Amino acid sequence: MGLVLLYTGNGKGKTTAALGLVLRAVGHGYRVVIGHLMKTLIYRGEYVGEYLAIKRFLSDYVDVYSLDPDQHLTPRDVLTMAVNRAREVKPFLLILDEVNNAVAANYLSASEVIEAIKSLPPEVNVVLTGRDAPREFLEFADLVTVMEPVKHYFDRGVVGIKGLEW
Repeated sequence: MGLVLLYTGNGKGKTTAALGLVLRAVGHGYRVVIGHLMKTLIYRGEYVGEYLAIKRFLSDYVDVYSLDPDQHLTPRDVLTMAVNRAREVKPFLLILDEVNNAVAANYLSASEVIEAIKSLPPEVNVVLTGRDAPREFLEFADLVTVMEPVKHYFDRGVVGIKGLEW
């Protein structure tokens, strides 16, 4: 089994940190699979910036799965699709974005996510993101980083900045 990295906490930057690893991995020619378990790829009627960049520059290396209201996909569906693709292509990196939130909201159990990770080929490293990481993930992960807010522009009413938030 590869390494398991966990980014959690109430601060901004968990998904951003995971996407930084995507750039690093692709820069070395490695494949990546991303599953956005609690997000769609569209915000305010537009694709989110990370998806546009992946589609434009990295599509030969990165597969992306996300919630799709038109297809009535659930977080479990996205987890299954991303894990199955990772088993098939054996990427260097599998990102399960917002998986902590999916577990906290009872869409998935921590044990089923851990079992899915254990079923991956040994060369696949996994990144788990989202607030409220379950205790099981904290114990299971090889690296745990907790993002804590000190100051945030949300507190001044500044929200949804294109290019910073989406």
